[in-house]
Amino acid sequence: MCWGIPARVLKVEGFKALVDFGGGIKREVLVAVNDLRCSDYVIVHAGIVISKINKEEALKVLEAYMDMAVQQAKEDGLNEEEVKQYYRELKSEVFGDVNIE
Repeated sequence: MCWGIPARVLKVEGFKALVDFGGGIKREVLVAVNDLRCSDYVIVHAGIVISKINKEEALKVLEAYMDMAVQQAKEDGLNEEEVKQYYRELKSEVFGDVNIE
């Protein structure tokens, strides 16, 4: 199973792009899609942009990851509210002011 991570494109230069994953994490990745532009949302796997997605799809992916992380926190006896807060901050950095619970 692959885990693609949603990110926002900051800069495109030929076959490379700088993307923002949130949390202060920005990385240069390879581009394997056509017509990539700044501000596009993408899925990155193993350092490669594997697909372009819209903002709503990117949020759905992040929400699914948050749900899994909260469930794991519950199972491990950790503070699930801290997990939710982390994802809220991450979402805010990458997507701006949109709702994620």
